[in-house]
Amino acid sequence: MKMTKTMWWVVGGAGIAGLGVGIYFFVKKRKNKKEVSFSALGRIGNKGNTGKPVIVTGGGKATPVEEPNWNAPFNMNYLGDVKNWLQGKRIKELPTSAARKYALELMNAKGLFDDDEKAVKRVFRSLQDKTQVASLSKAFYFNHKQDMYQYLKGFLSDGEMKKLVKDPVRRLPNYRLA
Repeated sequence: MKMTKTMWWVVGGAGIAGLGVGIYFFVKKRKNKKEVSFSALGRIGNKGNTGKPVIVTGGGKATPVEEPNWNAPFNMNYLGDVKNWLQGKRIKELPTSAARKYALELMNAKGLFDDDEKAVKRVFRSLQDKTQVASLSKAFYFNHKQDMYQYLKGFLSDGEMKKLVKDPVRRLPNYRLA
């Protein structure tokens, strides 16, 4: 088959276009070596991405950062999860001495015949955010070797738990920045 002038122009144009695309990707790859940092949040179907944010640094290396369960402040690990989520930002925390004092008040609230619901109410009204609830839960566990939520549930009725513990905690902010 003999190559016509038009075929030479088509082959030459395709070659130049291919060379241009190759140079573009070569230059673009060099630019991506710079430090890149951003946060993305999204869901892709049921499989794939779980909706957790991914922090990307250093040219495409990703480390997933799991969002804390904002509805589980009685979990002792809640405070650590929030700190990890905020990545170095300082938050206001409940001092250890105050957490121990509140833990002792809650422990003493259970009576033989009559429980001290006012002490439970006083403790949970004095907490200012959910990280403080987690600090109190941790102090209660380490001082009394019991789960604070289960302990309170053991002597408070469902209505008292809702009124004195769950509702005040639900209204608290997740954390406060220092």
